[in-house]
Amino acid sequence: MIDPFVFMVVEDMEEGKDYGPGGLFPVKLGDVLGPEGSVPRYRISAKLGHGSYSTVWLARDLVARRTVAVKIVRASESATSREAAILKRLRGPASDPPAVIQLLDSFTLTSVNGIHHTLVTEPVIPLECLLKLPGIQVNTRSLVRQALEGLAFIHERGIAHGGESPLISNFLSSQPLPDIYPSNIGVVIPDLDSFSEVDIWDKGGAPTIVPLVTYDAAHDAASFPPYLTHALDLGELLMSDVPDFTAREPRVRILDLGCAYFAEETPSPPCHAPLPFMAPEVAFPMMAYDNRDAPWDRRADIWAMACTICQIAGGGILFGRLSAPNLLDAIAALCGGAPADWTTYLASISDKPKAYTPDAADALWAATVEHLQRWGQTTAEDARALVKLLRRMLVVDPMERPSASALLQDPYFDLAPDDHAPDKNPRVSIVVGEAEPASTSTLKAANSTAWIEKAEENVLSSEFMRETIAAAKANVLGRLGEGTHATQ
Repeated sequence: MIDPFVFMVVEDMEEGKDYGPGGLFPVKLGDVLGPEGSVPRYRISAKLGHGSYSTVWLARDLVARRTVAVKIVRASESATSREAAILKRLRGPASDPPAVIQLLDSFTLTSVNGIHHTLVTEPVIPLECLLKLPGIQVNTRSLVRQALEGLAFIHERGIAHGGESPLISNFLSSQPLPDIYPSNIGVVIPDLDSFSEVDIWDKGGAPTIVPLVTYDAAHDAASFPPYLTHALDLGELLMSDVPDFTAREPRVRILDLGCAYFAEETPSPPCHAPLPFMAPEVAFPMMAYDNRDAPWDRRADIWAMACTICQIAGGGILFGRLSAPNLLDAIAALCGGAPADWTTYLASISDKPKAYTPDAADALWAATVEHLQRWGQTTAEDARALVKLLRRMLVVDPMERPSASALLQDPYFDLAPDDHAPDKNPRVSIVVGEAEPASTSTLKAANSTAWIEKAEENVLSSEFMRETIAAAKANVLGRLGEGTHATQ
């Protein structure tokens, strides 16, 4: 299809063809929006993000005199959207809100493209954007605890999170892809109400814009905005004008419940999770039998949350860059086994038989402990405790995964606050989580190479695990050399 617009859209903007019958709602900076029949109250200040299914804007509530986020859903998706109903169930007290994005208002807007579901929420910055800011120091344990508290609240209110966005930097991104990952975990923005519109425009800088001009003069100009605009860089704005922003304890919010569903609904809606976050109970039927309607529930959120925690703590996607067939192979390797009905399928996709054993899984997790210490600048004790938590969550049988509430009682959360001081001489045991005796100052070469070899044999094509094992091998062999030299 030839693009009907004259000027080429630059990266990180929606496309002109997203506007039209059933498409996005045309918005321009300075517009004042509100429920039909009421005085408009939300003045658009800047764009925060976009997806195929919505645009999200920073706005000033002229009535409440506060800064808000306005999410406007594509007309074709608005009729079936349950997000407002779900967010209403997830409302908490203003004095002590839960770690879930809070709905402030909802209404519909009408354009020539159709009727658009509109949500007004507190503004947040995606966690993945926060973690990229220079000089940022975060307490991983606090982030993990808050995220699990938010998930527990969602589940206790009878909702499966399900619908999420892919790992992109769009604010409140609206791609309806399931499961929980860093772009779907946000952080409350401090002091934003103190910024006037002039402050935001002045300090945020003039956005790049691309005029929308059609080749066809008969194209309905009311169906698209006069221009497209880049999103505001909230992180840069906060870094420059909130001096202690990076030193504050982040307050987490779980975002984007556009594809969440009420637990009492049956059957569950289809799951469209990206491969790296797809729970095994969804992945296996899809890959082995091309069944994309396999039932799933809140336990799939636990699996996805574990993958997200690993990415937050370790800086890489646990099952990243895997082809669809290799995902199940990697899951079986990391979990130390697979259900009997996976056997035939796994044999059909492998050139050589593989033994998915607990020992091999222990080796992979031992490498992960090494990686967490190196990348996350954490202690050996902390890394082992986090890995134990992850292994409780990453269980192939969904019935054996603990609830989010139960996971909050995990010993990982009882450790002393992480001061980001790495263990200068971490020790690795073949069984993850079992520290070696304090008297063992030097790892024995036979034991070390044994688990490294096991890990290398089972690493498959996960880039994160390849890098993790390579770094772990270098770390351990380096320590062995130091220990050998010290004892000579």
